[in-house]
Amino acid sequence: MLGSGLAFALLLLGLALTPVDRGVVVTLGAVFSGVVAAVVGAVVCLKAGRGNRLLRLAAVLIGAAMMVWAAGQFLIGYASSTGTPHYPTAGDKLSLVAAPLAVSGLVLAMRPTSLRTHWLRMLADALLLSSATAMLLWRVTLYPVLATDGFGVDAYIGLVTVLVEAYLCALLLLGWLRDLDLGLGLVLVGFVLYVAADQFTMLQAVQGHAWPVVAAALWCLAWPLIGEGFITFRPAMSDDDGRSSETRVAVATTLVGFTALVGALVHIAIRPTIDPVTVSLSILVVAAYALRELYGGIQRGRLLGVLTDQAMHDPLTGLGNRRAMQAGLARLAAEPAGAVLTLDLDGFKEVNDLLGHGLGDQLLVAVAERIRDAMPGNAEAYRVGGDEFVVLVPGEQECSTAVAEALLAGVRRATESLPEADVAGVSASVGVARWSQDDDESAHDAVRPRDPAERAALAILESGVALHAAKESGRDRVESYDGPVAARHRRGLDVERRLRIALAKGDLDVHYQPILALDTGRVVSVEALARWTDPVLGRVGPDEFIAVAERSALIGELGSYVLNRAVGDVRGLSEQYPDLRVAVNVSPIQLRAAAFADHVAVLVARHGLAPQRLVIEVTESLFVSDDGVGLRNLQRLRRRGIEVAIDDFGSGYSSLNYLSRLPASILKVDQVLTRSIAEDPRSLSVLRAVVELGRSLPMQVVAEGIETQEMHDIVRGFGQCLGQGWLYSAAVPLDQLPDAITAIQARETIATA
Repeated sequence: MLGSGLAFALLLLGLALTPVDRGVVVTLGAVFSGVVAAVVGAVVCLKAGRGNRLLRLAAVLIGAAMMVWAAGQFLIGYASSTGTPHYPTAGDKLSLVAAPLAVSGLVLAMRPTSLRTHWLRMLADALLLSSATAMLLWRVTLYPVLATDGFGVDAYIGLVTVLVEAYLCALLLLGWLRDLDLGLGLVLVGFVLYVAADQFTMLQAVQGHAWPVVAAALWCLAWPLIGEGFITFRPAMSDDDGRSSETRVAVATTLVGFTALVGALVHIAIRPTIDPVTVSLSILVVAAYALRELYGGIQRGRLLGVLTDQAMHDPLTGLGNRRAMQAGLARLAAEPAGAVLTLDLDGFKEVNDLLGHGLGDQLLVAVAERIRDAMPGNAEAYRVGGDEFVVLVPGEQECSTAVAEALLAGVRRATESLPEADVAGVSASVGVARWSQDDDESAHDAVRPRDPAERAALAILESGVALHAAKESGRDRVESYDGPVAARHRRGLDVERRLRIALAKGDLDVHYQPILALDTGRVVSVEALARWTDPVLGRVGPDEFIAVAERSALIGELGSYVLNRAVGDVRGLSEQYPDLRVAVNVSPIQLRAAAFADHVAVLVARHGLAPQRLVIEVTESLFVSDDGVGLRNLQRLRRRGIEVAIDDFGSGYSSLNYLSRLPASILKVDQVLTRSIAEDPRSLSVLRAVVELGRSLPMQVVAEGIETQEMHDIVRGFGQCLGQGWLYSAAVPLDQLPDAITAIQARETIATA
């Protein structure tokens, strides 16, 4: 097509340079351009838009517009052959019929289904751009000519022509900037040639000049470019480059539209006369701008809604996220009664680690679907963590219990639908926290906050506590925050609060339990043990407050307190017991601090205690997941002369690898190995093997938990063992320690005499 069009264009230009009659050349120009347009239009109707129904319809409309325009050119050619036609001719009027066909076809061609919003915005941008450009073209080209003759039909035909052509140019420009498609670029170039020729022809015609042959030559070039472009055009069907394409379209609309509008205003300022067409175009510019802003506001509102929805929902399951849950909690807390159910999957980490995150995601989606099915219509569900869900249930307690049981059943069905997850043993635990304004007389609810925000925060905390209790009780069950669960939680909070105060005031005691050499009966060491009697809580056992300290991150402060007291106390006994050692238990949190060894060295130096008189006791569990920091600290302590003991050996993993890795010189055998040695020969054999193992390393062996004389005699028979237990002495305060040591050594002297 391009070759044929170029041939026709060159032929027309050649004829224009020959002495051939001017009327004949004009007639041939109209016929040639019409033939090219008709052929190209037919080809576009037949070939363009295959495989895309919308683009196919657009191609038919555009091809039909070309053929209608060609018919108009044939009429112009006929009129030229019979004389000099007056503008607008019948052919010009027929060509105007092609305008709505071309506009409809191009609008459809610019509309890929998946980018409808961008397409509508582009139509509004094109209207603004074309209105401003049409005003500039009108003021610069047609207005100076038509103003002298008044504004008749020819003026408004010219206005419609300018406006339509400007709109089509703007739409093509913005579409090309959006898609950067080569085919659409060819259409744009061809249409620019067409518009240039058409405007030049119209300007010549309204001035009464002969029909320009050069315009027909441009048309012969323009139509093949337009046809070739439409055949190869493929609109963007995805939004991969959405942000960049929108930016290009917006910049072009702003720059070109603003430039055209400024140019028109400058012309009006230079020639300050206002005509009806200029007024109409000005109104159209304002309307286009208002439409563009209105549509932009609507889109911004929709985008805000989409972003808000995304910000409040989990993309995987479609449930609300933690932010949405906070809003839901506030609504629920204002209800007269309600419950918060926290569900956590048991074994989900194993699914991800062993079977892959893809299956884990499938499981989460299945669980979310079952949660939706299980909860009542007035409840709301949220995914607030990796495998943690929250369900908010307004209503009385019986309803929340039924919902919790239904949730467990739903999770079981979800795992059954994924055999791999079922094999992995995935289940769920649910914690329930309830409240009711009618229960204010009860002891528990009497302290419940009245403020909805505080009530919501308390409810989610209580449901989490109940969930933790459910997991501790065996999983795959429901626990409510009431009775023993609530009592344990409140007790833990009280212990934590009072423990912080006690540590700040130094109100904790340190007691010492003697350790003696069984072969000599001499006390060689003491173990420092924390004891606490609170003025509010009374006596709190070490198992309880140490567990609270570990959960609340107070264990490091507690350990430092005991270590400092123990080093100072034993240093104070140096004159009476110059070789007495003190053993202090150290938590994993303390030992994994990079500066722990330096801190201990400074502490020992400040109190003036010989390093070999301090024993740092660590348990095997420290090294199950140790990253190397704890081991390096122990090695640095040993290089400074401080002893290291492995405490409670035999109660945990008891890997022999630890004995070879750790720089320990003392092995403390847990009482679980000594408790039944008098009755169980197997226990006795195990203890004897551990003692022999310690000696061969070599390490000092301490048998813990010696409570009877028979146990003492058995362990003493192993030779060169140390012993610790209630048979000799309980842990005593510092002021009672000398008497306890004296009593032990006196009794052992008598026993061995």
